[in-house]
Amino acid sequence: MIRIRSFLLGFASLLIVSGLMSCAGSSGGRRPSSSEAPAGGPQEWRPAPPGPHNPAVGIVNGRYITRHDVDSVLATAPPSIREDYQKDPEQYKQLVERIANQEAMYQAAMKAGTDRSPGYVSDVRAQERQLLLRHYYQNAMSALPAIPDSAVRTYYDRHPAEFNLPGRARVRHIQVATQARAKEVLRKLGTSTWEEVAARYSTDKLTAKNGGVLGYVTNDTPVVPGIGSAPALVAAAFKLKEGETSEPLKSPKGWHVIRADERTETGPQKFEVVAKQIRTNLENQRTEHFQEDLVNSLKKEYGVTVFEDSLQKAMAPVLKPADLFARAQATDNPRERVALFQKVVRDYPEDKSAVQAAFMIGFTYAEELKDYPAARAAFQSFIAKHPQSDLVASAKWMMENMEHGVPPPSVGIPDTLLLKQSGSPPGGSDSRP
Repeated sequence: MIRIRSFLLGFASLLIVSGLMSCAGSSGGRRPSSSEAPAGGPQEWRPAPPGPHNPAVGIVNGRYITRHDVDSVLATAPPSIREDYQKDPEQYKQLVERIANQEAMYQAAMKAGTDRSPGYVSDVRAQERQLLLRHYYQNAMSALPAIPDSAVRTYYDRHPAEFNLPGRARVRHIQVATQARAKEVLRKLGTSTWEEVAARYSTDKLTAKNGGVLGYVTNDTPVVPGIGSAPALVAAAFKLKEGETSEPLKSPKGWHVIRADERTETGPQKFEVVAKQIRTNLENQRTEHFQEDLVNSLKKEYGVTVFEDSLQKAMAPVLKPADLFARAQATDNPRERVALFQKVVRDYPEDKSAVQAAFMIGFTYAEELKDYPAARAAFQSFIAKHPQSDLVASAKWMMENMEHGVPPPSVGIPDTLLLKQSGSPPGGSDSRP
């Protein structure tokens, strides 16, 4: 009783956590009531006003908690739990208190505007999407015609091996230690009943008092209940006529005299017995194929395409502008460096790294690639886009002097752009940014 009570209290606590009670009357949400839902499908839950058959059991800020609210919550519980709650006043009171507390929390949430918070709205929309997909699929499935009886019968006729049952026999035994003792048991069975001899002579204390009943053996396995692998006993069970007694038989546990009380031969199960299972299997198979067929038809109708050439790009980690700029600086190949600087400018035009990268494009063309036309075009573009930058003076000096190899007397690259490089002359124009 303690275990059941703990489980019930846990169930009541679970209601508030999982939101079941919010679907009941205490939140004014939706919930189908098992006691009121029509056979044709779910019914929209609506709060019921207090009345002679719907007494109020609590109130929260003017909102009555009624029997209907409690019943709506209990409708989700298994019948045995529901019955215990309805019979135990203390448990019923605890459930009412939880519903009332949850209603107070609901009203507080609405007052705080939680229903308009971005996180809540986002979660609701995500749930709406999943519910929409689920109901679309369920509606499509429910529109399928029922599996016809003829299809069930055809499957049964075409797959006889699936419905064959192995032969089985119900076996009794009297277990003794030696073959001589087993022969003595046979002689005793000539003058006494099986039950009497089993109770007196059998060394199997688990079955001696109930006539030596072992249970059923089947002709597709050598296993005998309570004994283990005993092929000789199984073979004998299917040779004996019902009620006939065997000669002494050996097993790992000793010697046995057995009797087969009843026996059925290998054969097919009747169609009426397996028809329901066949129908279920056919429906499951159709469901598997239906889902695949539905997806394929929708892919064709709505032009579903996966850009496989973009997958690797999409899977690559997204670099921040500063990380991409640092990668460009660390690259030894000047053309690759230019490409990375161009990517910073193109992908992150508003980031401060884009200003430095735009300058470095011209600098790399001039100092390392000696492509002065490209350098000049890059510097002109840089000055036009970033006229207020501290690097404009350096860009202008580079355009005037880059083809002469003369280092600037006072204008240079900001320290933030200089690369670590060993062996370069101080202030020399061959220092690579």
